[in-house]
Amino acid sequence: MNICTDWLHGTPSTITQWTLTERGVLKGRSPLHKGLFFTKNREFAVGSAGGPNARPNVYQATLKPGAHVLDISDPGVTCTPQESEQLRQLVVSRRPGKGNIQAEYQEYWENGWRTGEIMKYAVRPGDLQMAQMAHLALYQRETAAGLRAWNLMQQTTRDCIEDIVDASIAAGYQAVAGNERQYGVTYPILIVLDPNILTSPVKV
Repeated sequence: MNICTDWLHGTPSTITQWTLTERGVLKGRSPLHKGLFFTKNREFAVGSAGGPNARPNVYQATLKPGAHVLDISDPGVTCTPQESEQLRQLVVSRRPGKGNIQAEYQEYWENGWRTGEIMKYAVRPGDLQMAQMAHLALYQRETAAGLRAWNLMQQTTRDCIEDIVDASIAAGYQAVAGNERQYGVTYPILIVLDPNILTSPVKV
């Protein structure tokens, strides 16, 4: 992945400088992540900010030279196996037994970063309660129970992504590049943990 390129960030807010504070406290029902999320795809950026009906703003930035970035979009190719494994171990240690089970198996972890599925919560085998919640969220979202299940799965997924953010901060990275999968399409993403590595935001 070419990380030295233009990255896009969609938001309902107006941005004059990149910051991890004073961004509001919620995205829908969930707290904001500790990192800023970027993509190279404008449609994905717009969708991440609520879709075109929300009239989001899209801002562009590039990474400044010298930024300490882990490109884990293709583990073993874009980063060393050791770098990938170090981050995986840190992710697993965040909330043992409660996080994304994909992080607990090296093969799933590596493939998950390539496909973007690592950003999706995977139900643990034998966890019948979460399996039922996932079924309700997917197939009965129009019901009250399905909507509650959808909100729970969204929050659980957010927590698992935050495990990656927290682990990346603990590893000392200023940003992590990878992939995220939405509606069957894989998009490149950049999780920025230190806004000082970004050029000033330009609305595009």
